[in-house]
Amino acid sequence: MVEEQHSIDPNSLLGQICTQRGIDPDSLWDSLEVLPDEALLANIERAAERISRAMRENESSVIFGHDDPDGITSTYILYQFFNSCGYQKHNYYIPNRNLEPHGIQDGFIEYVKNGGHSLVITVDNGITSPEGVQKLKELGCDTVITDHHLIRPEVLPQALAIVNPQLPQCEYPYKALAGVGVTLMVIRYLAKLLDHQVPLSSYFWTAVGSIADKVPMTGLNRVLVRHVIRHWDELADPSVDFLLRNYSRVESDTDVFNFMQYTARLIANGREEGGQHTAMRFLLQMGDAKAELFQSMESQQKKWENELGRIFSHLDSIAGGFNSQAFIYFDDEEFIPYHLLGTGATYILGKLGVPTILLRHHNGMIVCEGRCGEGFNMVEAFGACKDHLKQFGGHVKAAGFIMEPENYDAFLECYNAWLAENLKPVESKEDEPDVILPLERLNAVNWSGLELLLPFGQQNPEPRILVKNVCLAELQKLFSFDHGSRGLPPDQDVDIQLHWKGPRLVKVLAVSPSERKN
Repeated sequence: MVEEQHSIDPNSLLGQICTQRGIDPDSLWDSLEVLPDEALLANIERAAERISRAMRENESSVIFGHDDPDGITSTYILYQFFNSCGYQKHNYYIPNRNLEPHGIQDGFIEYVKNGGHSLVITVDNGITSPEGVQKLKELGCDTVITDHHLIRPEVLPQALAIVNPQLPQCEYPYKALAGVGVTLMVIRYLAKLLDHQVPLSSYFWTAVGSIADKVPMTGLNRVLVRHVIRHWDELADPSVDFLLRNYSRVESDTDVFNFMQYTARLIANGREEGGQHTAMRFLLQMGDAKAELFQSMESQQKKWENELGRIFSHLDSIAGGFNSQAFIYFDDEEFIPYHLLGTGATYILGKLGVPTILLRHHNGMIVCEGRCGEGFNMVEAFGACKDHLKQFGGHVKAAGFIMEPENYDAFLECYNAWLAENLKPVESKEDEPDVILPLERLNAVNWSGLELLLPFGQQNPEPRILVKNVCLAELQKLFSFDHGSRGLPPDQDVDIQLHWKGPRLVKVLAVSPSERKN
């Protein structure tokens, strides 16, 4: 899957989409050479010096991850990098959000104390754990934080070093890396210091974690994913090889991207007790037990998908007839499991297109997950009500908090007041097509051009193609339908908006009467 740079016909499908979206066609072939110098990341020199000293002196260290795919992949690539350097005295700890609140909690403090560890490296978290970092310091344990979540200067942990592109003094120009992207940059910096190779597999797992965390699929995030797609045939990773034996054939760029998405969904399953996680054990396992761990994750994924169907039906009933500028729902019946609150909020956001927060009781506290689209800042909204919150953080479009139950009414009053003052209606352009294309131009040449736009995601959505004056019978001669074609008029000329999913596969998004008379 090797790409050769060439000029793009501005009248081609790819050329028209680039023009419509303001994409510089030359950027589609950007390679790792465009990555900024990792030395621009604030504090990375100090972080790398402390980590390399632990490696050199064989100190006992712990990688403290997060229990989502971004955190799992962050933990794994750093763990494997240490292995590849011959440094063996390192461990990992991934807290279970169903049992412990987010961040460094007492269970992990006790783990560090009992293990006599002298260095903790956080990945994809840590920036909102000042108390936890202080407790580690009192044990004589240094903490290096690597994170990508938004900064709250008033509660910045007093760690030995913090590497986060969101830091005000950080000169690294790209701020939208996933947690695993930040971890990769630390690894790249360490590799230069140690004259060591960063394997392609690290980029693969970075791509998986970045896709899962829904960071923008533009700029450096796009470059990292495209690097894996471009060099797919060179990838050597035992876990990838295992997964491919249980997956359909991977022959195109789209297949690679779909496989990354599949992998991200699979490793989201497996929360355990005591800092363990089934996905991490699967990734590190080299023996026969790997198959058993895979089956466990598959079983949990099927259970998760069934649970999501139940939750989405519940949310559909709640959202029926909704007509407001923001969605607030307290799940007092605890119908939605805590670990799926964020997924539920994302579903409502996609359905209604308005800022959404879902709340429920959990471990004696009220927890919340919020999601929003363009023109709204969820962290800013929560920050305006921080006096009522115990802990909050996240991204502009995805954030959460923990709150004492007695503060609920005061928070709700504060949040609604903030909405009234700051929430402005945003005109949605999601239903507008990127390009109008005659049916006969849905051909092999344009399909290969469309694949150059991969990976699709935030700020680079899958293109909507409008095919005008076409009937279902004509379309069925050329394409199969993703999610079926039920309800489409078979012989009537209509205008169809679609996603082009594969050379012979489309997903119909909308149908409207054609201007041409039948």
